[in-house]
Amino acid sequence: MKIYQRKGERSRENIILVASEVLNTYGSAITIDEIARYTEISKSKITNHFSTKEALFIAIADLYIHELQQYFDTIQFSDFFNWKEYIGMLSDIMDIQFKYRNSIICIWTASFKDENFMVELKESFKLRKKRMIWLFEKLVKEGYLHDSVFEEKNFEIFYHQHAILGVHWLNTYLLFDFQKSYQEVKPTYLAGTIEIYKPYLTAKGLSEFEALDLKSFLSERKS
Repeated sequence: MKIYQRKGERSRENIILVASEVLNTYGSAITIDEIARYTEISKSKITNHFSTKEALFIAIADLYIHELQQYFDTIQFSDFFNWKEYIGMLSDIMDIQFKYRNSIICIWTASFKDENFMVELKESFKLRKKRMIWLFEKLVKEGYLHDSVFEEKNFEIFYHQHAILGVHWLNTYLLFDFQKSYQEVKPTYLAGTIEIYKPYLTAKGLSEFEALDLKSFLSERKS
């Protein structure tokens, strides 16, 4: 782990972090001049690190990709792994997505000219799929999911639904629920994702699925 950073590195990272917050507040149409005004960082300092708005947005998106990958790298299953623990992981992933919500929207809608970033983006999608399959396999191993979920005809649909519901809830939030707090709508969005597991749950999985009060569980985790 790199503990010390050069001043330039700290400055660059700080610009990325505060610009991400501004992006979340004002959207992707914001200009470099406006970012400088809202962040109280001089335009020259921003453009010293990022010559264009696209370069800055790519840096924010890159930070999201690496934070998500880092989260997967640090997952450790407890000796008493259960459905709640798994749902807690999905909740953590949602929190990371929300942190970078407008950056993710930019990834979906923009056609970046940076070929290296586009390659990295595609590889990150492949890696995330592998990590999610690893989690699904854990559910099968622990007796929560039937292995029929991995049958080709089932898995293509299951993973497609998971990928869509597991990320595109951001669209719903930003378009329709933006006046509500994230914590208020999170139980509904998360419930929508885990509902697709239901056809493949074992008796054990279904029992814990139905016993879980999602709203209370998320509230307890937050506190």
